[in-house]
Amino acid sequence: MSAEQKPQVHRKAQHRDQVQEFRKWLATLSKDDLAAVLHHRRDTAVPIPPDINSLSTRMLLPGSIALALATCTAAELAVIETLSQRGAELGPVSLEDISHLVPFAPEEALSALRTKALIFNPNGDDSLALLPRIMQALPTNLMLLNQPDITVEEIRALSARKREILTLIARSGGSMVTVGAQAKIADSKDFKELLSQGIIVESSEHTVTIPRTIRQAMQGQSPTIIPLQPPVSLPNFNTQPARLEEEETKADQSGTAAGLEVVYTMDRVIESLARKPQALLKNKSLGIRQVTTLAQEINKDEKETKALLALGLAARLLGRGEPEGLEGNFLAPTMQAMQWMDSPLDERWQVLLHGWEQMDSAYWNSQRGIDAEVDNPRLPEMRKLVVETFTASSAALSDASFWPLFAYLHPLATLHSKKDTISHLLQEVRWIGAVAHGRATAVVRESFDETQRLCPEPIEQFIIQADHTAMAPGPLTPEVQKLLASFATLESPGLASVYRFDHGSIRRGLDSSLTAAEMKDFLQKHTWGDVPQAINVLIDDVARSHGTLRSSAVSCYVRSDDSALLAQAVASVPELRSIAPTVAVSALPLAQILEALRHVGFSPAAEDESGISIDVRPEPAVVPAAKSAKSSKVGKSGLSTPQAGRERASDENVERAVAHLISATQPAGEQPSEATAPVDAEDFTAVLRTAARGSHPVKITYANKHGEPTTVGATPLRVDGGQVDALVGTNTVRFPLHRISAVVMD
Repeated sequence: MSAEQKPQVHRKAQHRDQVQEFRKWLATLSKDDLAAVLHHRRDTAVPIPPDINSLSTRMLLPGSIALALATCTAAELAVIETLSQRGAELGPVSLEDISHLVPFAPEEALSALRTKALIFNPNGDDSLALLPRIMQALPTNLMLLNQPDITVEEIRALSARKREILTLIARSGGSMVTVGAQAKIADSKDFKELLSQGIIVESSEHTVTIPRTIRQAMQGQSPTIIPLQPPVSLPNFNTQPARLEEEETKADQSGTAAGLEVVYTMDRVIESLARKPQALLKNKSLGIRQVTTLAQEINKDEKETKALLALGLAARLLGRGEPEGLEGNFLAPTMQAMQWMDSPLDERWQVLLHGWEQMDSAYWNSQRGIDAEVDNPRLPEMRKLVVETFTASSAALSDASFWPLFAYLHPLATLHSKKDTISHLLQEVRWIGAVAHGRATAVVRESFDETQRLCPEPIEQFIIQADHTAMAPGPLTPEVQKLLASFATLESPGLASVYRFDHGSIRRGLDSSLTAAEMKDFLQKHTWGDVPQAINVLIDDVARSHGTLRSSAVSCYVRSDDSALLAQAVASVPELRSIAPTVAVSALPLAQILEALRHVGFSPAAEDESGISIDVRPEPAVVPAAKSAKSSKVGKSGLSTPQAGRERASDENVERAVAHLISATQPAGEQPSEATAPVDAEDFTAVLRTAARGSHPVKITYANKHGEPTTVGATPLRVDGGQVDALVGTNTVRFPLHRISAVVMD
């Protein structure tokens, strides 16, 4: 074997030992410890791994590591950063090596990281090593341990030369080598002042870096400071149980009222679109004018209207399609929406909660409704993080206290997301009833099934007041609510709803084939106390003039015992032709004749061939619900709710995986039974970056300009753009990565 080949073999063996150490550690875990690891790394338990080697291979995949890192708090990421600085990627370090480098006691964070298998103990409980490849999964220059609090104005107040130096470093990827070609800059007074002010920091002996918060200020953004410990007042674990229960009860009550308000408003959206489906634009979104019209009809602002449309689509209550009798692409209710409206109140809220959980529309970013151009598949996961922030705290959160706790619990999401997006999701959780008074309500503290307990029992009685209104002090049963709404207009939805009787609403009831006697009997049966005389007079007054003209589809006819009235109707509607003093006919459909007569001030009623009043209102226009790849849950009433289909192991699967792995007899040192990426296939980027972070010397074997293998000792400074800047002696040398054939730690 040639001298040039030996370092390469050495490097492979060293890297393989690091991975093997992790496998051996997994194999030594007890049943309880292994179960705790798999509960945090559920993605690695599907399907059940055949042995420990397979499990470790899955845990080393970049995607699995990224999922685990996304659950880390700021304290845990700060510990990872500290371990990396102390060389825990290359070998084990002790607790004493890092304790003085973090501004908090690291034991709790270390325990959490160990449970997530992001660190392990290769030589017993006192040694700490980072999971291989973990640093490659973290954002470059995360720098939680160094977050200067600086404003945009302070950056702009720097001298022109200092800003030039910062711009030069920023254009170089945020870091700069201070030897070689840049040595003159590093020796300048302005550079040293920036270093002393903490605006740039030394990341290694010969490299400086611009902290993340400084780069944000340079870009004109307000720096995002990630707290390394929970905010001082959060969570308040000293809250007395009795007081906590009282505050949670108040939150549940307010959240229920908010959630049911959304349910009632969705009722009106469905009713409006059932009467008149809205034509969609070519991109299948709802135009600005239609959104405005619908908002006015349901008495909500345009933003909430767009939220309701997005929610209805996600809950499969609304859909795109071609309703019967119409041509083109329309937004209309689905058949499931008709079933939803007749379901119990708690199931209706639960369907909306499931739809909200999966809703991926950033509707606030578009003036149009259900605009697919603003869909964001990350929104369901981000919404979950917002909810988890409230469930993690036992104290009520205001807007001011929410943000630091969210940043601490979810630092990577904070850095990767726009604050505006989180702000809108924060409004959503209150709107749908998941959060109230700064606390998570039972529907997210426990489960969506809590809607059954939270929703008050439906009632059948209401109070009619002298101002022609009916007040229901609780939710009405679907049957009573539907019949009352047929001849009274809903004025104030909510747990205590208010309906108003007027000429238009009574006439609407008569048009639906109700008679005056049936209306009065219904009110008498369901009213607490006596029905005011004014309501009975109103019903009789409208009924007296309603149906004076009788019509039926001959194609169609209009008749009246009052020949003068019929003559006036014929004179007012050109499409009518009198065939007798008391009868007129028309070639128009019955519905159009009725509409024409009402338009000119008459109150006709429709009748069948025997003279009995009939309901000629058009059937609701519906479209099929969009097919969903996600599973559905069927409620007690038969109403299906979309379920989020996650490719994660359930608790039962985790237990089965643990039992199988514990019983497996394959030694940890054997080759994995699943296909693994061979070590030979790895490039040298990860090893070189690890060495650069810790200023560790390496030996690099590369092909020189004659194609001959050459080995040199060097200290990597930076790896970027397919090249490695390294310090060889006192000179800075740049090696193209494609020419490197071997790397070994010196």
